[in-house]
Amino acid sequence: MIIKQLILENIRSHESTEIEFAEGKTLIRGDIGSGKSSIMMSIEAALFGKKLKELIRKGEESGKIELTFEIKDENMNLKKYSVIRKLSTSTQKGGEIIYHSEGNKKEFSADELSIEVTRILNINETAKAQEIFQAFVLAKQNELKKLIEGSKKSDVDERTTIIMRAFEMEAYKFAIDNTVRLNQRIKNVTIGKNGEIKKLNEIEKSIQEKNDKIKKMKNDLETIKSLRIKKENTYNSKKDEYDKIKEERTKISVINSLIKSKEREINEKKEDILNNDKKRNIKKDKLVKSGKTIEQIRKGIENLVPLDGLRNKEDRLNNQITHLKMDMNRKGDDAKRYEEIQKDGKCSTCGREISNSSGYDELISTVNMEKKDIEKEIIKINEEKNAVRETIEENQKNKDLKRDVEEINDIDETNKKLDEKIQGLINEINEQKVKLNELPDENKLKLVEDEKNIAEKEFHNENNRLTIIDRDLQNEMNNLNEMNLELEKLKQTKLDINKLDDINEWLNKYFINTVQLIEDHVIHTINYKFNELFKEWFELLVEDTSKTVRVDEKFTPIIEQNEFEQTFEWLSGGEKAGIALAYRLALNSLIRQQPIGFRPELLMLDEPTDGFSKEQLTKVSNILSDIENKQVIIVSHNQEFTKLDQIISVTKENDISRIQTHSYGD
Repeated sequence: MIIKQLILENIRSHESTEIEFAEGKTLIRGDIGSGKSSIMMSIEAALFGKKLKELIRKGEESGKIELTFEIKDENMNLKKYSVIRKLSTSTQKGGEIIYHSEGNKKEFSADELSIEVTRILNINETAKAQEIFQAFVLAKQNELKKLIEGSKKSDVDERTTIIMRAFEMEAYKFAIDNTVRLNQRIKNVTIGKNGEIKKLNEIEKSIQEKNDKIKKMKNDLETIKSLRIKKENTYNSKKDEYDKIKEERTKISVINSLIKSKEREINEKKEDILNNDKKRNIKKDKLVKSGKTIEQIRKGIENLVPLDGLRNKEDRLNNQITHLKMDMNRKGDDAKRYEEIQKDGKCSTCGREISNSSGYDELISTVNMEKKDIEKEIIKINEEKNAVRETIEENQKNKDLKRDVEEINDIDETNKKLDEKIQGLINEINEQKVKLNELPDENKLKLVEDEKNIAEKEFHNENNRLTIIDRDLQNEMNNLNEMNLELEKLKQTKLDINKLDDINEWLNKYFINTVQLIEDHVIHTINYKFNELFKEWFELLVEDTSKTVRVDEKFTPIIEQNEFEQTFEWLSGGEKAGIALAYRLALNSLIRQQPIGFRPELLMLDEPTDGFSKEQLTKVSNILSDIENKQVIIVSHNQEFTKLDQIISVTKENDISRIQTHSYGD
């Protein structure tokens, strides 16, 4: 852990202070009461959040501490954090952490913030985190001797607890305690499981009985299956026979319907014959009334002049008559006009006077004679036309009679065919009646139906028996499966009990003893290393070669002079200061040697030279200047320190602390 920056707002005498810390040795110097120790107190408060209200500047209601530091995580990656504490005289405020390496920021409550900082520092004991920090990193003013003073059991236990927790020795005790609890839980589980496997033999016996029962049921099932197949075959045979007879019986209604249909058809054809006979009689009466025999009609038709020629002749005669009538009318008009001229003596057309009208008599006579000749011609032509008309009408009558003769012949032919069809239908009806007599009767159908129903009932009875036995067999097999599962479970439980007994034996005989041996070895190693470091620092700080120091198994310092133990209270002030400083420096050196966990590269000493004589100050100052920590922050008012990388001078004016930072030698 390396501190990079500290920002204070309304913290004790610091109204607004910003300090940039360098790596190496930093000396914070100033007069007594200038605000030096407030800097150390603020660093501790930013990390652990204790006694925050006491730090707020007098007359102010709030304040702020912002501490920026770098530290390596468990993967030895360097991470940078800024912890911001918000202080208030009225309420407990939280704060936030800026995760510079990740580029984000999170807000926390006051307690959550302390827990998160402890995690970042890799201190596993959150409750004792501040005490561990004070023991290994921060030695506050007048508290250097606190850790080693006191010989009471409570003092020794507290010192030992802090050291053991810093080195995570509680993990061994935790492992042993958990193992004991696990051992008891295993015993309890084993007791319960032993109760479960008591019915193991009983279940095995039940499974054997169940297997015998299932075997018998399977044999019964096969017998019933065979019998059911026979019953099914009998039923299917009777059903086929019944269906065949029933199908044959359905033909009866079909044949009856067919017979009725053919009978209706016969009646219809007979009706057609009667109707045809009526038509034939009508035609025959017409021939009788004509007075001609059929032979005469045929000959008359053979001698007929074609109607088209007769009609053309008739038309021509009509045209002649029409023209003659027109000529006759013109002659009449001429005679009438002549008579009018003769009477009037002038032309009715041009009005010219006629002097001699004797010539018109002849004209009138000639015209009238011509008119009579035309009338005679018309009469003659009319007679010829009437003769043609009579011939046409006679021909038409003969043709009608011929058509009647042909229709009579057609009717006779149709009736003949109808008679043939009627006879065919009668034959078909007789054939169907023969088939009808060959079909099974109702009694046969009823007998086969009864046999079918009996066979069906017997088949269904066997099928139901098969279903019931099959269902019972399935239930028994399901029960057997469940019993086998339970048996396997109990066998597995028995194996589990054996494994648990083996685990318990291993935990009791080997694991707990091994953990205790490891714990003893680790404690011994830590004690040994610490003892050696403590001796080294003591020899550097205390000049009296007649005195030696060591620590016992509880890390209590033992001072000897000429092989006689001395109590801490009987030592001089300089000797007490030297032993206390040596103890703290040894702790810091030892904690930095940890491979994992809390490994602070920081050492903070507040007035570490208090208690040393003036002659010792220079030596002690030089020793502290040679400490190998990456960052050492010393608060002191003496001027004996050398080999510094940074000096922070603190002054106070009008109850406000001022900071001036410069490199050593500037």
